[in-house]
Amino acid sequence: MKRLIFLSILIQFFISCKNDTNPNILIILTDDQGWGDLSINGNTNLKTPNIDNIALNGASFERFYVSPVCSPTRAELLSGKFFVRSGVNGVTRGYERMNTDVKLISDFFKGKKYKTGAFGKWHNGSQPPYHPNNRGFDEFYGFTSGHWGNYFDPILEKNGKIIKTEGYINDVITNEAISFIQKSNKPFLSFISYNTPHSPMQVPDKYFDGKDILLRGRYSKRENIEKTKAAMGMIENIDENIGNVVRLLKEKGVYENTIIIFFSDNGPNGNRWNNDLKDRKGSTNEGGVRVPFFIQWPKNIKKGLKIKQISSVLDVFPTLLELTGNESLNDLDGMSLKRFLDSPLLMDDERTIFSYWNNRISARNNNYILDHENNLYDLVKDFYQYNPIEKDNNPHYQKLLNDKNEWLTKVVNPNKEKLTRRPFTINYNTAKYTHLPARDAEINGDLKRSSIHANCSFIENWKNTNDYIFWEIDVLEDGINNIELYYTLEKESVGTEIALEFENQIIKKTIDEFHDPSLVGFEEDKIKRIESYTKDFKKIKIGRMSFKKGLSKLKLKTTKKVGKKSIDFRLLILKNENEKNS
Repeated sequence: MKRLIFLSILIQFFISCKNDTNPNILIILTDDQGWGDLSINGNTNLKTPNIDNIALNGASFERFYVSPVCSPTRAELLSGKFFVRSGVNGVTRGYERMNTDVKLISDFFKGKKYKTGAFGKWHNGSQPPYHPNNRGFDEFYGFTSGHWGNYFDPILEKNGKIIKTEGYINDVITNEAISFIQKSNKPFLSFISYNTPHSPMQVPDKYFDGKDILLRGRYSKRENIEKTKAAMGMIENIDENIGNVVRLLKEKGVYENTIIIFFSDNGPNGNRWNNDLKDRKGSTNEGGVRVPFFIQWPKNIKKGLKIKQISSVLDVFPTLLELTGNESLNDLDGMSLKRFLDSPLLMDDERTIFSYWNNRISARNNNYILDHENNLYDLVKDFYQYNPIEKDNNPHYQKLLNDKNEWLTKVVNPNKEKLTRRPFTINYNTAKYTHLPARDAEINGDLKRSSIHANCSFIENWKNTNDYIFWEIDVLEDGINNIELYYTLEKESVGTEIALEFENQIIKKTIDEFHDPSLVGFEEDKIKRIESYTKDFKKIKIGRMSFKKGLSKLKLKTTKKVGKKSIDFRLLILKNENEKNS
């Protein structure tokens, strides 16, 4: 009997050890949420109890930095490398893609037999092999562009297939992430990437109506109160959804052994209260790059830790490697934060963190920042960056200036020299679907985009048959594709003929069914948007086309125009007949 009891204890010990080294991982990233957009950080304009609890039940890093804009931060999270080293050089039209030879956090944990899923905004490439399903994620549910045009009943994609959803976008994304967690029968890595409070400012009325904005900030004279109300409502919706996910973790019995990380991708997208930090999204000053960062793991991280050590989004990947008992990867630019979790008062004053965007660089350490104009500020006494301090004969100035120049010389400049406009890929051998949206196309003549913000735009004003749409493409393998097109067309233009041309092939299609819906978004927007409005585009089958390996152009033309104009164009979808994992 004693022997059986001993054996049972031993088995439980080994199970416990195994669970400790194979915790579930939940990364929650929000979009355009500033450091001050939480009640735990002193904002009385909203309540965020569920997000706050992640900090209260784990650790809060008081000075955590990301990139000034969306896709660079995402690239640094996923790769652990400076975004310029991963191939990212912009936020749309292909510049947001990470090089395929860069190993991502999803690749790594999938290799460790984790179930991996990404839900929401991707923003690091649309076409395979840049698509999330080809970057280590078993499941993807969301959209791949930088922003989305409509948050109510949105049309999204699931593993490359277009789907119509019902509900508010954050709720839809959360429900899919919950379903993924429920079905996981092994350790999971779940990346929930909410696209709010990024504009357009759409939020259910229950989070907006009756909201008062009493706390105002440094830039209150420029603040749009209605936009702030919408942003606060969006964040409260996120908070409610995070509560739903945490509740599921507890019901499933995996909460204690799940690492939960929460942070935002850059500073706020408006002039609202942000503890008077300087500037906002897009800036390399404190207000543009300092964001909340909370991490909890009930089994292994003490509650209520507040860590002042300067840290970065680059640190997430190496931190998770060490927390899960894996060896560090040699080529990462970040460092593990585990030693600060173990010793919260520990400070590394030698560390310098860089912020870079649009040829502007700031460098900071635990005590000072050297901004993009080489003004020096004491961040201990003046984290608002109100009063630059004397630089002459100041060793802190010289140290940060040397660090900045060295980083520019060794990291930025060599990688900028490598940057070229890369074509869009077709026929990646393990991918069924390739999307070629309007944002990735080139246009000529009188054709116009529905917005200068290309992400979710469509192409219109097709009044001239000499004008055409085209993509610079890289066909990775020979293959045949079935092609679908998403369009709208006025009633009087029925009979218009369009054609898809690739080298010596041309497929013509007469549009014999009009589809002319109204633009949507006006009624749901809380303030007038700057992005494109959207509408319901109709799918039509174009036909089959054979693609030959190599660089070329794919052209969409109007070969016969009826009425005043041809189609408005949104998307081509190529379905690969030769893909190997159908």
